[in-house]
Amino acid sequence: MLTPDQFRVNEAWIVVRVNEAFLFVKDDPYDIYVLMDAASCYVLGHVLSRVTNEAPHEKDVEALFKKAWEAKNQWAEKLILTENSIAEDVFRKQAKQNSLSVSIVPLSDLEPIVGPLKESFASDFIGNAT
Repeated sequence: MLTPDQFRVNEAWIVVRVNEAFLFVKDDPYDIYVLMDAASCYVLGHVLSRVTNEAPHEKDVEALFKKAWEAKNQWAEKLILTENSIAEDVFRKQAKQNSLSVSIVPLSDLEPIVGPLKESFASDFIGNAT
């Protein structure tokens, strides 16, 4: 189990799909991937991914990393991804281009960090807390 106090700010960024159910935009299903700092739980940004495309577009992930750089003026040391993520390859590629190491962990290990965000998203944005 990973907790925010195990990290320094900007030591690690986490990518997580924040929605449990698809988000529909003009009748098309989407997933939302969030990039956040592991220590502060600060959300650096997000990308939408049409479910039919499976993973976010590379240009969108590149823009997300650029936005994170602009917010922090430095790269994290590592990127944490959840196991079995269909978005792993596109985020791994961007991490490599920016010299971040990559760790893959079970989503359950990130619960203390990402759980509150996922719950807030479900209740405030989707309207049905899980």
